[in-house]
Amino acid sequence: MKLRRPSSLPAERQRKILESIHSRGSAKIQLLSRLLNVSEATVRRDLEALTARGLINRTHGGAVLPETSTAFEKLYAEKRTQLQEEKRRIGAAAAARVSDGETIILDSGSTTIEVARHLTHHKNLTIITYDLFIAGSVDYDDTTSVLVSGGTLRPGFNVLVGSEAENFFRKIRVNKAFLGADAIHPEQGVFNATFSEHAVKQRIVEATQEVILVADHSKFGKVALVNVCPLDAVHRIVTDTGLDETALSELKRHGATVELA
Repeated sequence: MKLRRPSSLPAERQRKILESIHSRGSAKIQLLSRLLNVSEATVRRDLEALTARGLINRTHGGAVLPETSTAFEKLYAEKRTQLQEEKRRIGAAAAARVSDGETIILDSGSTTIEVARHLTHHKNLTIITYDLFIAGSVDYDDTTSVLVSGGTLRPGFNVLVGSEAENFFRKIRVNKAFLGADAIHPEQGVFNATFSEHAVKQRIVEATQEVILVADHSKFGKVALVNVCPLDAVHRIVTDTGLDETALSELKRHGATVELA
């Protein structure tokens, strides 16, 4: 049977391939060819591209997730116990960039919660988030307003996701957004380890005048399952002094502004 001309772009095909491999742990070229309605040669090229990015491992006739999987997301409670002092320093440095009266978005995560905790003395802020822990566990100043997106609760992470959350962030514009990440690569950009939150994060990047990426040193030089944005979409990176000189130099070589806390 003659295949119809594929209508999807390579990036869209590769996203669908990742989704398929992630859901099954592996996938065969013949199956992907039928799923995407493209030739097996096209699938092979897409698999090679994903392999080059470290997102999959090629096998005879298909591909699998890497042994060190890019889908390595840890539960929220586990994240909060790791590199706590570094995250506190990052949170303090990032919060210092907020002026009274601004409207900001706080992404979900164990580092952005530290940003929130250092905003308690700021006045007249409007804080917007889809993270219920950030919204409900911090004693903000009485003059600060906290807005929470709609959405579907993601179990184990205290966040709201889905189309309702995405549409909420499509409609707003803010001064600053503090973005978290599971992995950051100087050439390939900012990554999330699952598909659950990445679309919300992308809408957050689009909604703000200034994106400030907050992440500890362990996140750098890596990739994860799904790309959130290129590095040039980030205006400033706030990380800790544990970032090694090679990684710092690579970030700067790619035009990143980096602040060490």
